[in-house]
Amino acid sequence: MSSASDIFTPHSLTIKQLFNNADALYQIPRYQRPYKWSDEQVEKLWDDITEAYENNTESYFLGSIITAAPKENSSYRDVVDGQQRLTTLMILFAVVRDVCPDLNAAEGADPQVVKQRVIKQAIVADEEFNRLKLYTHIQHQTDFEQLIVNANTSLIEKPKKALLQQDESPKYKFLNTAAIFKAKIAERSPAYIGALMNYLFNAVRVIRIDCSSKEFAIKLFQVLNDRGLDLSSADLIKSFLIQNIEAKYGQQPDLLAIKENHFMQEWNAIEQTIAPFNDHLNDVFVLYLYYCLGSNPKRSVYDELSAVFKSQDPLMVIADIKQFVSHYKQHLWEATDEHIYALWYLRWQSYWKSILLTAYQTNYTHAKALPKLLKRFYYLNWIAGKTLSSVKQTSFNLIAEIKKGSAIEAIQALVEQQLSTHHVMPLALEALKGDLYKESWCKALFCMLEYNASDKSKLLFIPHTQDLHLEHIVPNKYANFTEWQHISPELFAKWGQSAANLTLLSGSKNIEASDNPFHIKVDVYKGLGLHQHKNDKVTAFMITQSIVKAYDQGTYQKTWNEQAILDRWHWFCREVSEVLDINLQPE
Repeated sequence: MSSASDIFTPHSLTIKQLFNNADALYQIPRYQRPYKWSDEQVEKLWDDITEAYENNTESYFLGSIITAAPKENSSYRDVVDGQQRLTTLMILFAVVRDVCPDLNAAEGADPQVVKQRVIKQAIVADEEFNRLKLYTHIQHQTDFEQLIVNANTSLIEKPKKALLQQDESPKYKFLNTAAIFKAKIAERSPAYIGALMNYLFNAVRVIRIDCSSKEFAIKLFQVLNDRGLDLSSADLIKSFLIQNIEAKYGQQPDLLAIKENHFMQEWNAIEQTIAPFNDHLNDVFVLYLYYCLGSNPKRSVYDELSAVFKSQDPLMVIADIKQFVSHYKQHLWEATDEHIYALWYLRWQSYWKSILLTAYQTNYTHAKALPKLLKRFYYLNWIAGKTLSSVKQTSFNLIAEIKKGSAIEAIQALVEQQLSTHHVMPLALEALKGDLYKESWCKALFCMLEYNASDKSKLLFIPHTQDLHLEHIVPNKYANFTEWQHISPELFAKWGQSAANLTLLSGSKNIEASDNPFHIKVDVYKGLGLHQHKNDKVTAFMITQSIVKAYDQGTYQKTWNEQAILDRWHWFCREVSEVLDINLQPE
């Protein structure tokens, strides 16, 4: 059995040891994101170090660095956590090298004194090996060498803000960090900078945790950092595919550069496509994994997909993923379909998305019938109070059947089997007849009723924001108003929190309507409330306009009485029965 020391080894190192020891060679692997520190982070690092120095802090801890031994035969260790600090410190060294050529030159021969030789050795070991290499992109290392390592940083000027906003171009952030340090050093005397460098190299420490593998290093990072895992499955998958490109074309450097550039262009295009989505790229890879497997994954997303991609051409893989993301954009994100709109409100997002995307990716013949079928399946389970475990296996079975091109009848049979096995239908019908105001699915259900009542050619998505409310037609404080004296406590107890007493309203209208007599509520619904400058239009919701229409026509003698409530209940039952393809009978 392996001991902990075989898996990882912690080292308490001074900054001098971190950058000047024989094993102090680091590379930022491709699965890491590019350098991104801005003014705030750079200035905080400077302030933390200078404050510790000025307060005579005996030993200042700068944090941990997690590294992993790369799989290839290399002396450079992968930096899993700490790349931003390492890169920033390296830029600081380069600026000190160029701005302070006589750093501590007058000091005697003392091992604690940091002179130009120590600074230069921290940047380039033995005048040959760069201490830090950036492999995040083929161009990043070249930019870092040309702009920082081999440049005269004393000539650098602060880049314009527009350039700094280009996340894909960390070269401007390199220059920005150098410009900040240049300005900070200019504010201090040479003696101060010399003493500060002595303190930085000898009194500031880090814990470097060297791990035997990238996989363990990432797991360790996840455990140690409560701010969340910066390295996603997508980052690791990108690294894996690029490594496969290198393995395939490594003997042809020119062709390798072309293939890698093509891959990165496709990858960047994918990131740009999903930028507006609610999902992160890592979430999209979960969907893609479900599509690939058609079954419940047994391992991590990275482990499963790396096994799937192992024997495939990386460029074919990235092309397939790009098409998958394109389907997401076209058929899910940009869809103007009432069934898709309803699916966006669900708790189990990964499953309906992966099922539909599998259909679009495989050109499934009956793809158009799936959104309505899935809406019914997931909503009935949600309304019935079922958990993810109840729908999970059926969801994967649906993916597998779609990949096989099964008939739509087979898909429907799977759904009906799950509804029957888990006794979903009677539980859902019971819930719909109860007090549903506080149910998590209630607002989504009323949005579906609104879509059903609206002109299908002009459908707009109703976002679930804080401005969207379920309005009680008969208010909870009905007893405070003489106009509601026809509502008995028994009648309100039966219908007050039920679907028969609910409708949709936007934020400002809901505030005005809430606890008021019925005629005031109707005025608010019409846009004639107390704040007409804010509410100058009748409510946009068709299911609420119907209440206004009944009032104007005198259907219930301009009141909202028991008959109005009963008619509203019958309307609800008819609409829900149509929307969810069930038989909700009013009693």
